[in-house]
Formats: sequence, C-alpha cells, structure tokens
Amino acid sequence: MIDVFTYPANTLAGGTMIKSTLFILLLSLSSCAYHSEPKNNRDFQKVSNLSEFEGIYKNKGNPSGYLSQIIWNDFKLGNDDKIDHETIEFIEVIASDNSLIVKAITNGCTSYEKSYNEGKDFKITDGKITIRREAYLLSRGSGDVVVGPSYEQLTLGLDTSKHGKSKRSEYVAGLVLFILPVSVSDTRETEYERVSDKPRDFRSCNNR
Repeated sequence: MIDVFTYPANTLAGGTMIKSTLFILLLSLSSCAYHSEPKNNRDFQKVSNLSEFEGIYKNKGNPSGYLSQIIWNDFKLGNDDKIDHETIEFIEVIASDNSLIVKAITNGCTSYEKSYNEGKDFKITDGKITIRREAYLLSRGSGDVVVGPSYEQLTLGLDTSKHGKSKRSEYVAGLVLFILPVSVSDTRETEYERVSDKPRDFRSCNNR
C-alpha cells in the first residue's frame, strides 16, 4: 500500500498520482446512497382520470411519514396554528370535474380541507402528480455549504394495487466548503394504505 504522505513526489507523474489517490480516498469516504421503501414495494400505476384518486387513505405511511405532510407540509390554519399531522387518521379525496377536494379526518370528522385545481395547483405527468421538482446548477441559495449541482423531485400517485404512493428523490454532488468532495443520493418511497375506494364526505368537526 502506498503511503501518500511519504511517497516521493519529485516528478509531475508522482505528484499527479498523489493528488488522484487523495481525491479517490476522499470521494470514497464522502459518497453515499440511501434508499427506503415499504415491504412488497410496488411501482406507480399511470392515472388517466382524477376520479381514480377518490377514496380514503391512512395518513400514516409505510414505512414512515404522513400523507398530510406531503399534501400540506407546514401549511398553517387560519388561526396561524400548524396542522398537527400526527393526530390526522385518514385523508379523504373527492374528485369534482377538474379538481380534487382533500380532507384531513380526525376522530371521524373533517378537521381541515382544501380544494386543488388541475392545471393551476397541480398537473399530472406520466400518470403521477408532481408536487415539487427543483434543480440547481451551483447552489441552492445563501447558507448552502455545498457548491455543485443538486436535484429534488417529489411525486404522488397510486401504486399498482391502488394504494397511495409517494416518491422523494434527492441528489447533490460538489464540494463542501470548497474543500471536501461529496456525492449523496436519497430516495424514499412510501405507501399509504387505501381503506375505501369511495369517499364518505365527512362532516366538519366544527359542525358536530
């Protein structure tokens, strides 16, 4: 094994070898790929009509996460309180013309709902709803310690068994603080069990 700290580098070839060895060593230490998925993971099914999304889904995902976080993220209610994703049991989806009405079901009633219009709030690409798609050439903004290309995509749809499914893909490559080379990819696939093919149109919790 070559000791890169004591190997003589009095020639250009020798210096190049040292630099290459160090770069490969650093790259091998800072390159990683993560992938998580549910047991018996299934592919996306191509959806051609919004009515195919109708139904009731468990909010708790498999293997982790909440469907409500994918739909509403850190959205705040009218009183500036954030949505408590952990207390939401189900997500109800109702199709109406070119829109989807999505409801958060807590203790048997609707605790929050919002309507989304196709073409304005979302679009279906290759049978899936694209929630977010971002790509950067050099930096993701101020405070980013990695200089280099990065990519992120979040999609939502149905799997081949008609359960809900999300897929988040992230990739970044470049230099940390202009020094350490890094290459990281992260793919997370999550299933949300469909408990009913038909919505029940739950009443608002405030009207009980």
